[in-house]
Amino acid sequence: MSTLKVNSIIPVAGVPTGGGGGIIQVVSSIKTDTFSVTSNGTEYEVTGLNATITPTSNTSKILVMVSLTYSANATTYKGRIKRGSTAIFQGDASGSKQQATFGLGFTGDENQADAASFTGLDSPATTSATTYKVFVVNDNSESIFINRSRQDNNDNRGGRHVSTVTLMEVSA
Repeated sequence: MSTLKVNSIIPVAGVPTGGGGGIIQVVSSIKTDTFSVTSNGTEYEVTGLNATITPTSNTSKILVMVSLTYSANATTYKGRIKRGSTAIFQGDASGSKQQATFGLGFTGDENQADAASFTGLDSPATTSATTYKVFVVNDNSESIFINRSRQDNNDNRGGRHVSTVTLMEVSA
């Protein structure tokens, strides 16, 4: 058995101008259990849906990829990504509208779930352990269910699903 250890992976076509672009490390977290919450303007962390990476250089970028399987009850939820306690990848502020990373729409069939995904390149400028977390928020006192359908009966119409957070350190 052979072992190959490298500091980075360089694309076949070579390193982009400026010398960056290689993948240094990959960290992933998979949430297989369920989560539900009713929100009325308060954001809630989706427990167990986070990942921590320790960049090797403070110039590295982190490619953040989130896949969230959910079922929402009669209204639109919003998803947010935070680096530690700092919200990142948000839309511009506009009046009293809630800033968000991605939308989570109403799922019409109470026995099914939908999926939302987001990919963004972050610049944390640190070599300290950095945790990326997923949050949900709504303003109408409605419920959201993660990794399950709204109905969640013990029959073959619904399902149980997974959600993931994947982080890739990209050399600068």
